[in-house]
Amino acid sequence: MSQLIQRLVALPFWLRALLFLAVCAGLLFTGLRTRPIPQFFAQEDKLHHFIGFFALSFSCRLAFLHIRLLWPAIGCVLAGVLIEYAQALMPLRTASFYDALANTAGVAVGLAVAWQCSRHTKKDWQNR
Repeated sequence: MSQLIQRLVALPFWLRALLFLAVCAGLLFTGLRTRPIPQFFAQEDKLHHFIGFFALSFSCRLAFLHIRLLWPAIGCVLAGVLIEYAQALMPLRTASFYDALANTAGVAVGLAVAWQCSRHTKKDWQNR
């Protein structure tokens, strides 16, 4: 796992930023669809929210190595809240406090994993 993280960190900035933008685009596409994604079990959307925002926060941290960990946390949580607000304005969608909570949990775990990985890599992610 550590070697994978070292290789990701060693990628050029533009490639890491491209990965982050791809995750952003995927989240926006799925979060702002006119119809929700079909569910196979109850509350499956919470799992989607958690995984999506885990990927967003981890890729954000990977793309922007030299900024404080607080800023990706604030930005990702704010993005989750704004997407939920936008869903409230759409006719076939509903906003949910629990969806926003799953988003926030995904951000917290994603940044915690990024922080933990940074402790085991030779390159310092400059976690200030």
